[in-house]
Amino acid sequence: MIIQNDYSFIGSDIRKIRESKGITRKEIAEKMFISEETIRRIEKGDNDPRISTLVPICNYIGLDLKDIINHEVNEYNNLLSLRKEINYLLNNSSVEKAKDLINKLDSIDAKSNINFEKELYATKHYFNGILSLEDGQKKNNPSEELEVALSDINSKFKVNKFKDYKYDEFSLRILLALSISEYKKGNMDLYRDIMMEISKYLDPELENYFILCYNVAIFYFRAGKHQESLKVCDIAICNAKKVKETYYLNMIYYIKGINHLNLEQIKEARESFNYCLALTNIFSEDKLAKSLSVQVEKAMSGYK
Repeated sequence: MIIQNDYSFIGSDIRKIRESKGITRKEIAEKMFISEETIRRIEKGDNDPRISTLVPICNYIGLDLKDIINHEVNEYNNLLSLRKEINYLLNNSSVEKAKDLINKLDSIDAKSNINFEKELYATKHYFNGILSLEDGQKKNNPSEELEVALSDINSKFKVNKFKDYKYDEFSLRILLALSISEYKKGNMDLYRDIMMEISKYLDPELENYFILCYNVAIFYFRAGKHQESLKVCDIAICNAKKVKETYYLNMIYYIKGINHLNLEQIKEARESFNYCLALTNIFSEDKLAKSLSVQVEKAMSGYK
């Protein structure tokens, strides 16, 4: 991700300490056998320097390179941890708990790394969009927040050219939320196009693989393509190596059951719903478990 092997953020710290000690670039260049232009570019953040270049510079001016890198990595890991926990709470209908954690994003220090800072801004806009989706009031426009989140990550992003970009795991999650927002607005063409694009990214190595599969399966279900929807579900289930660690597998079984019902495959539907409820009761929050139980009971009410 952006922090890994990216040390361009260190340049501003080098400049501040160098100037505070009255050390010139020329002095460092002569003593450390590094060109003055290289030092200038590092300080401006124009290039991503190698550790082998940074170590002698930092040693000369008395800057602890290890502490700076560790601080940056710890802050970024804190962002990833918070984002994962907030997503879990939102997906389990624990909105108020999620809001408390969203407020903690303001305490993350990302100012020294422009890419880190962009991702932090994107995270805030993403959750603002998700909360607007949860709120459901017509005065809110979740799509605006989500488009801003995508442009935070890629300043060239335009929604009408979304197919022109490549997406990492987080930007895929934002794009998914945007598709849901467009669906709720009744913009079916854009919803369809985005979901077809997301379907190209169904890689089992992704942390959000099962969430993406669930939503692609729903897309096919809504389009009346039940066999395609079931295929997505079945492939996802085959890729579930560790049930306890497979977040959203319960929802895969849920949409699988709904598809079977629409195909009048009652036995298969009941089996899928049983798996769904069993996984939900074991691994999900009580509120979601109760909600899904009611939905399954309602879906199966006409069958014995």
